[in-house]
Parts: sequence; C-alpha cells; structure tokens
Amino acid sequence: MEASTSPTWLPESPSGRSGIAGGGDGVQDGARLAFGGAAAALLDGCVLENAAYWRGMLEHGPVAMAENFDVQAGVVRCGGDAFPVAVHDGARGMAFPCSLHTQYVAYPRDELALVPDRRQRALARVGIAALDVLFRVAGLDRSVQWNGWLLSTNLHPPGLKRAIGPVTRSLAAAFPRHAILMRNIHGLEDPGIPAAFAGAGYALAASRRIYFFDGRSRAYLAKDTVRRDIKALARLTEYTQVDHGDFTDADVPRITALYRQLYVEKHSRLNPRYTERFVGRALRGRWMEFRGLRHVSGRLDGVFACYTEGGTTSTSFIGYDTTLPDQAPLYRHLVTMLLQRVGERGQLLNYSSGAGEFKRRRGAEAVIESNAVFVRHLPAGQRAAFGVFLGLLERYGRPFLEKNEV
Repeated sequence: MEASTSPTWLPESPSGRSGIAGGGDGVQDGARLAFGGAAAALLDGCVLENAAYWRGMLEHGPVAMAENFDVQAGVVRCGGDAFPVAVHDGARGMAFPCSLHTQYVAYPRDELALVPDRRQRALARVGIAALDVLFRVAGLDRSVQWNGWLLSTNLHPPGLKRAIGPVTRSLAAAFPRHAILMRNIHGLEDPGIPAAFAGAGYALAASRRIYFFDGRSRAYLAKDTVRRDIKALARLTEYTQVDHGDFTDADVPRITALYRQLYVEKHSRLNPRYTERFVGRALRGRWMEFRGLRHVSGRLDGVFACYTEGGTTSTSFIGYDTTLPDQAPLYRHLVTMLLQRVGERGQLLNYSSGAGEFKRRRGAEAVIESNAVFVRHLPAGQRAAFGVFLGLLERYGRPFLEKNEV
C-alpha cells in the first residue's frame, strides 16, 4: 500500500524554476522538454520501448487518435530516457486518462449505480458534488502528465525513479499554473515507486482499485474457474482464434467498432474514443498486440490488444459485438485467451479496474492505485484548493475504494 498523503507540504515551492519557458523547449538539470516537431527529435536514440506509438501521437495530434483527447502532446527527455508528455488545459468532457475532473468527478458520478450500499452511494454523491465545485472554482483540472500514454493503464519503465527530480523541476518551471501528474502509481511491481514520488514532493491521490494476474507463477491457471474457462474455449466450434499477424487493414473498422460498442456505448463516453487511425497504426506498428475471435462466417466478433513495457503487460483495449443474442461468453473467452497468453510468456498482467468479482474468482490480486500529483510550484490559492482535494481523497476516497471492491 502507498504511503499516506498529507497536505502539510503545500506552502513550499521548488528551487531553480528558471530556464524553461512554457510551451517551448529547454534544459534544466539534464531534462529537456519539447512539443511539435522538436518533440519527435527528442525520441531519437532514447530508451522508450513504445516510441512508435508516441511518434504517431506527435505526428497526427491526440484528437486524431482519440476524439476526446483535447491535449497537447510533447516529450521530456532525461539523459537516455524519454517520456511522453500530455498537457491538459481544463477542457470538460475529455477522456479520463486526460482529465483529473473526469476521473474524480464525471466518471464516478456515472458509475454510482454500481455501488451496492445505499448509504455509501449517498455519501459518495455528496463527496463528488463537493469535488465538482472545488474543481470548477479553483481550476484544478489543468495538468501536465508525464509518462502518460493516454491509455487507461500506464506502465512505467525502469528509468522512471531516477528521472523524477529533474523532470518535475523542468515541468514545474514550464507550467507554473498546471499540476504535474503521474498516473497509475502503486507498489506491487516496485515497492519503492510510491515512496520515490512522495520523497520528491508529490502527493499520492487514491484513484481506483486495480487487479493483477501473475503469469510468472501461473498459479491462477490452476483455479477451477479458469480451468472451466479454458475447456469452454477449447470446445468452441463456431469461432477461431485470430493472432496479430492474421489481422489485415480490412479489419481496422470492425476492431474500432467492437471497442466502441463495449467501452463507449455500453460503459461510458468518458472512456477514450479511439479512432481508426489509432487502431491502424497500432496494428501495423505492433506497439499493441491484437488477438481476437472470428466467426466461421468470417465476421470478427471479439478482440483485445495488449500493451507491454518490460515484463508487464496490460490491456486497455477490448471489445466484442454487444448486439449478438449470446454475447456473454465472448468476454469470458477473450479473457481466457489473455490469461493463457500472459501465462505462456511469464508476464505480469495489470488488468486495470472494474469487473472485480469476475477477476477475483480467477485469481487476481487487488491493489489500490494512486495518482502522484505535484503542486508545490502553483499559486497559493491553487495549492490550498489541492490541499482540500487531497485531504478529502485521503479521508473518504481511499476508505471507499478499500470497502467497495468494484
């Protein structure tokens, strides 16, 4: 579990804020920040496992990759390590990977019906309303996110900890009215990560409960539920499994539609609304690995894609045809294919949030994930407002997440 958050540090401010102008390029303590064409140049010769993905984001612009990505894309480089940067200026209705307001106010408000306890639901409604007012009055939704790939789950590279200090100083100097944000912080893979951010002046804001499957031990494959799922997948006669190399450009519209049917139309328009350009580049560039289920008629009815960093993989992209009369087994079959894949490769699967009971029955381990937020460089009023926000999350948000295993 992460260290607890206290807002007592908020009045402090970092030293050495000169040297980088907002929106431009600069060097400070070995960290260089750039946007536009200059940002793509920073990727040359760097250590960035999925650089091809971010080059596409820089080339086409975030909105061309997902309709609700109203952010500015850039790169910050520290030595041989480079990290994507996404600047959000507070536009409402953006996907939750872009916006703190969407993640903590709009999206939870949409999902209140999933909380079974009526009292907990009522308290959550009051808390969300209070946060909404705070965000609107104090302008808390302006943020600069680094190592934020605009996916629901970001995976962090080995060089992350050594870059925290110089990258934070550079971003704080360049954006004196934006919070500095690192999403998806937890201690399961590297117990030192939360402490490293806390030691650098970040507050850890509880965000959601996430689930892991450890393909290195493969113990979950012995669970009765998983064994039944594997047998059911093997008995499929109307579908064949599709590997990444079996997909063609002709599948791109259908893949995009299947994702949108599940994530956007069935769940929430606040999920990323990925475009065919995003899917096509991912398929051809292989920075996501796709697998799917194709009906004997030739129609693709289910698909997922894995995004990998080092020995950890995640799937922020999954979809199936929600209009089919017998659609329920499709999700289960896709998950079974995913669990087999990470077991075969000995990977750790970060399976994000949601469907908690389904994942726990298959052997998932849960952990509370946080956003690391740096605000020491902000004006006093914004710092005070963030102090209230962070205090509310620690007092009410974290216990709520720990009690409600969604």
